Amino acid sequence: MEYRITAELSLPAGSAELDGLQQQGAAALLAEWLDRVATVEGPDGVEITPYDHELDTHPSGAVIELLVDAPALSFAENGAEALLYEILERTELLADWKVGKCEVTVSDAELAEALESHDGSETAPASGVVGVPPEEIAAQHRRLLGLAPQLRAFDADSFGPSTDVDDARLLAAGALIDRAVALTDELFMDVTTLEDDAHSLDEDDTSWTADDSDELFVLHDLPVRYRHHYDVMFAKKFLLSSAAVYARLTRPGWARPTSTAEALALYVLVENAKDILVSLAGLDAGDVNTMFSAFDDAAQAHHDHEWLYLEDLDAIDPDDSAADPLGFLARNAHSWFDPYPDSVDTAPHPYLIDEG
Repeated sequence: MEYRITAELSLPAGSAELDGLQQQGAAALLAEWLDRVATVEGPDGVEITPYDHELDTHPSGAVIELLVDAPALSFAENGAEALLYEILERTELLADWKVGKCEVTVSDAELAEALESHDGSETAPASGVVGVPPEEIAAQHRRLLGLAPQLRAFDADSFGPSTDVDDARLLAAGALIDRAVALTDELFMDVTTLEDDAHSLDEDDTSWTADDSDELFVLHDLPVRYRHHYDVMFAKKFLLSSAAVYARLTRPGWARPTSTAEALALYVLVENAKDILVSLAGLDAGDVNTMFSAFDDAAQAHHDHEWLYLEDLDAIDPDDSAADPLGFLARNAHSWFDPYPDSVDTAPHPYLIDEG
């Protein structure tokens, strides 16, 4: 989930104010480090990812606006504060500066609306999520409900019967749309990271894989056993397959996944949607799993992708067809893009056809 954070940096007590030249120098030092930052581990061991920043220096310090990705509001704030302190410590000339306010920015109107919606009635969002205040949960509900109509391929009944939490099925629909956008962006970044990492070390990107890059998003959520197969071409193929599946969610008349890769893309999307419904929207994990179990029955035609996540595959003889009925152990992950034999659309996109 993306958060906009405003942080204030200040000079040590008793310091003289910065003149114009000193302000420019401080801005240059801060910008250099902010431009270099990738994923950061916060105090709780939770990773946050800064995407963008704006920086404004003044005689008494600086104000920084950060756009970060984090699993919850509190993690975003704590992680951003830890990041800024680390930058100051690594910048000798700014080592004595202090981090003041560092918090997610919400307008007065947004806060008033969130508090008004949290009135204790049955339809008010849950407030029992550790570290997430009621107003943040209320804001997440409004946001996801606003996205729900874009899921045109399924109706509310696809998520099973209504639960005790009002609009929970619509929240689930909105979460799928929200995560589809986020995962597409993250896959673009994964492709770029693989290419840049290989180029920076003068490596052939056909042999550089997710095993060699530490800071990846979606590719590191795919089955770990096959990580050495996730090269640049795989990432591009998976981006295309994922985009095709996610686009079908916004059109009436659902077409089920036509390959293992498409089924896997939908599975990753569902797992991400579950996470934000529990961690940000305050829904009960059991209710969320029940809803998506019903959705899975309606959305998936095959479940071979689940086999890829099994942890006890080392004991399986890859030559034993009975133990490995799908033949995955003998296959390269690039074969996941082959259409299912029973698929109506058996012609792969030209980009998915291996050269040679």
